[in-house]
Amino acid sequence: MIKRGVAIMSYNRGKNLREVVESFPASVPNGTQVIVCDDGSTGETVDVLNKLDCTVIGGKNLGVGANKNRALFALQDCNFVTLVEDDLVVRAKDWFPMYEEVATVCGIHHFCRVQDKQAGESVPRFSAYLRDHGLLPIYGIKPRGDFVFITRAVLDKVGAFHPDFIGAGYAHVNWQTRILNAGLVPHPARWIDLRSEEVGDPFQQLGDREGGRWDEDEKVQEQIKRNRKVYNRLDKEGTIHVPLLMP
Repeated sequence: MIKRGVAIMSYNRGKNLREVVESFPASVPNGTQVIVCDDGSTGETVDVLNKLDCTVIGGKNLGVGANKNRALFALQDCNFVTLVEDDLVVRAKDWFPMYEEVATVCGIHHFCRVQDKQAGESVPRFSAYLRDHGLLPIYGIKPRGDFVFITRAVLDKVGAFHPDFIGAGYAHVNWQTRILNAGLVPHPARWIDLRSEEVGDPFQQLGDREGGRWDEDEKVQEQIKRNRKVYNRLDKEGTIHVPLLMP
């Protein structure tokens, strides 16, 4: 039996949280587990979380990596897992089967939204396969962390976000780089996303500057500075697998 899971990552974005969460159940295959993982939100977000009709996994504020480890731990028995931030709302149905089919057929175990989108293609057969199914590949030189789609192979071979990252910054880049180093993206473009030729981007971003840890305050900048050093150290060590534990 194929198990599927979606985890919506929440932190102090209560304004649109209900809209985001409620957009997912109708857009995923029957039986898909949809959960919300909250990283110690306060204020109005807590009220919204208490009224959601889904499983909410919360805890104290530990940062991006720790919160996503809550999600990976909860969904570790799934064959396909999506982690999505709380500012992306679904605007097209059947997005999950799109990623699942391409991952299964093409052996690409990680997809993500990308930065600096590019159109170059060095594997024509991959592009031709997508085109035959009404899809388009999107490539970029940098990964984003607001949406990732992974297979069970990532959970088994790479595991968790590294616990040395605290707060904001670089935890996702380290995790995604380890996925590449594990050989789970057999395509030279590395950072790949998919689009439907008919619908385009299946998600609408409501705004990544609203609330949360991404405001450019002094505390966040110190976190990013610290985590950059952690990333450089771990990159030299070359660790691939990190045990998956509940924070």
